[in-house]
This record gives sequence, structure tokens and C-alpha cells, in this order.
Amino acid sequence: MGKQLFNLHTHTQRCGHADGTDIQYIHSAIDAGLKILGFSEHIPFEEIRISGARMFIEQKDEYIASIKKLKKQFEHEIDIKVGFEIEYLEDHLDYLKEVRKECDYMILGQHLQYISDSKGIYDYDCYCSNEDVLTYVEQIETALQHNLVTYIAHPDYFMQGRRVFSKECEEAAHRIAKASLKYDIPLEVNLNGFRYGKKTYEIYNRPGIYEERYTYPFREFWEIISSYGCKVLYGYDAHSPIAFLEKNRYITANEILKDIPLNFIENIKLK
Repeated sequence: MGKQLFNLHTHTQRCGHADGTDIQYIHSAIDAGLKILGFSEHIPFEEIRISGARMFIEQKDEYIASIKKLKKQFEHEIDIKVGFEIEYLEDHLDYLKEVRKECDYMILGQHLQYISDSKGIYDYDCYCSNEDVLTYVEQIETALQHNLVTYIAHPDYFMQGRRVFSKECEEAAHRIAKASLKYDIPLEVNLNGFRYGKKTYEIYNRPGIYEERYTYPFREFWEIISSYGCKVLYGYDAHSPIAFLEKNRYITANEILKDIPLNFIENIKLK
């Protein structure tokens, strides 16, 4: 598949680790030929306040209002949607349901666990044990039961906190694929994992042999996904407006996934 004409994975400077104004993202998306641009800022949680990681709860209403105003302003040039990238946290389900009523869509980007009485915030990108991998996939499976999200962002995200693709990772890929089919939820080939640079990974099924590679998209994961025929799409995961004009993102992803027969979709229906 060539370049798709929609992107639903876009951040803003409110998260603290993205650059540019809302309107700059829109101008860049128009220049890139996109027909649909969805903003999906990291959802704020009242008790999770980490500067540089996500917006604070008091910024949420302004974010929604800003994007809706721009949606009207640019309605004849591009279709703007306002959404959130969420984590599924069991204790916050009612909150997630309420926020869903305020926006056009949500995507599931499971970055962390939040356990108030023990570990607190536990980020999968810092370290992800085999046990964590299975917790990660359990969160995804449970989230999809509640019909909140349009697709799963970077489903292979757990590989950022690992350096070997284990049998638990293999199990996670199979379970995510089955959940994708069961709930008809597409999976995202993320076009932003390259910004972390290459890391040293042990080659799958070859203990003691290492290679330099990007954290995601992770080829072994997507080989398993392809065997199920799950719906797949690209997500820029844009953290700067210029991202939409960086054609090398598609080139790099397609090189990583070369000859894997993935079922890319041309259009997306918002849940």
C-alpha cells in the first residue's frame, strides 16, 4: 500500500514532548495531501501529572475547543477530528466513557500501568518483563470489550522496553491479533518508532546473536499479525507538524516489513 490519505495519530504541544501549533499541523497535513486529520492527544488523568509526558486535566477542555474551532475553520479544505490516545486503566473506566462522549474517537496506546497502592506509574518503555508483556496484552483485550477505541496504536510498543522477542511476546502477538479480529479493530503500523534510534536486540530463536534494529515496527510481531489477516493502517504518531512531509517514514516502515503480506485498509470508520 502506498501513502494513506488519513491520519488519526497526532499530538500537540500540550503533551509536553511535541512541537508546533495546532494550525501548523493542519497546514502541513493539507500540504501532504491528507483528507482526514485526527488529533489524538494523550488523555489526561487527574492523578497522573508528569510534566513532559501528557497534558494536565485542566487543559482538556481548551484542547477540545481549539480543535473543534479549527474543524469549522478548515471544513472546506480538510476533515478535522478531535480525539484522544488513551490507556485502559480499570479504575478509570467510567472516566474514559465520559471523555468518549466529548470527542470524535479514541485510539488505544497502552504505555503504562497505574497501580495506586503499589508500583504507581509503571511505564512499559522503561522496562517490560515477560510478565509485563502479558499484563500489557490483558489490558488491550479488556479495553476492546468496552467499544471505546477506533484502533490500537503501536501494538508492538512493549518491544521498546525489551531487548529480545520471547515466547511471551509471541503469545502477545497472537492474542492481539485474535482480539483485533474478534472486535474488528485495526492495528497501527507506527511511523514514529524510528525517532528512538536503533537498539541492540537478540535475534529471535538465535540466543547470543545480536543485531541493531528499531524498536517498532518490530518485524517478528507483524509476521504473526499477517498470518491472521487483521486490518492494518499507518499512524504518523506526529509530534511535529513537519512529520506529515517526511516521506522516509513510509520508506523505512516498508523496508522493515518487506514481503510481509499485511491487510492495509484505505478508509477508516470512527467508532
